[in-house]
Amino acid sequence: MKKLQVILIGLCLLFANVSCTPQESEPEKDIIIGFSQSGIESSWRKRHTESILSALKSDGYQVMYRNGMMQQSQQIQDIRAFIAYKVDMIVFTPISHTGWDAVLKEAKQANIPVILVDRDITIDDTSLFTSHIGPNFKAEGNRAGIYASSCFTSEEKSEVNILEVSGNADSYGSILRHSGFDETIRNRSNITLTIKETLYGNYTRTMGEELMRNYIKEKNIKEIDIIYSHNDEMTLGILDALDAVDIKPGKDIKIITIDGQNDVIKELKKGRVNCVVECNPDAGPYLISAIERYFKYQEDGSNKEIPREIYMTETVFSDKGDLDAIPPRNY
Repeated sequence: MKKLQVILIGLCLLFANVSCTPQESEPEKDIIIGFSQSGIESSWRKRHTESILSALKSDGYQVMYRNGMMQQSQQIQDIRAFIAYKVDMIVFTPISHTGWDAVLKEAKQANIPVILVDRDITIDDTSLFTSHIGPNFKAEGNRAGIYASSCFTSEEKSEVNILEVSGNADSYGSILRHSGFDETIRNRSNITLTIKETLYGNYTRTMGEELMRNYIKEKNIKEIDIIYSHNDEMTLGILDALDAVDIKPGKDIKIITIDGQNDVIKELKKGRVNCVVECNPDAGPYLISAIERYFKYQEDGSNKEIPREIYMTETVFSDKGDLDAIPPRNY
């Protein structure tokens, strides 16, 4: 009986001790990400935005999202709003490759890390941002140039004239896609490939169509052998303009485009586009990995850094490959 009483007293003391001991730890601090997208000019851009927002929210991050509406001044204003709100990290897609020094210095002074997605920037102090996550734009230009260089044999043509339709002159992506393409076509030894003119369509379908209609009116479009377009939206506009004249895209003029939107893959399968260089919009998983590593390194005091450049995997689809093997597009 005494033994039973001792056991009961012991159990009472045990449970009393448990009830008096604090069991709840302090809640972890919520991480707020400020995300400024450059615009909504294309299906690709919409998918890019969706990928990032979905990944951030799925991983439990709070997100302040702003759309720059294709204006650098708006993006700078949005980034300053993130700084004033004291977000934990700023993520943005720069519409231009210059002009960010002042606002990024403000972010650094506020101890807010910055990650660039999609496009990169040119800046004197590279410590003002932590990492760039996006496509390798020069490699995309290289891939487009490789296809252009293989379009004709020396028996078919000794000179190939190319019309380039770029996004805008101040975009990092446009600059590198031009550089990579031009660098590659110059390596073709027995055929001269020349960019006759570069037009700027601001990455929109409307501008692509307008530029092509004006070019057809003012220049001799039949002198052009290849159209190299920097994105699918402009390419769709170019196809609309070519449909209005006696020129068959994909046959009379080779069409090379960059992105990989579903609408353009359909045109590739119809033979109206010859080559699609993929630009991967699904940046979300890459961004989440970088953010998690960044905050982990900050927390454990390891002084490790995430990579300065994180390139996303991409491929090429063309009329020289198996078109039925192209995976379904989600944008």
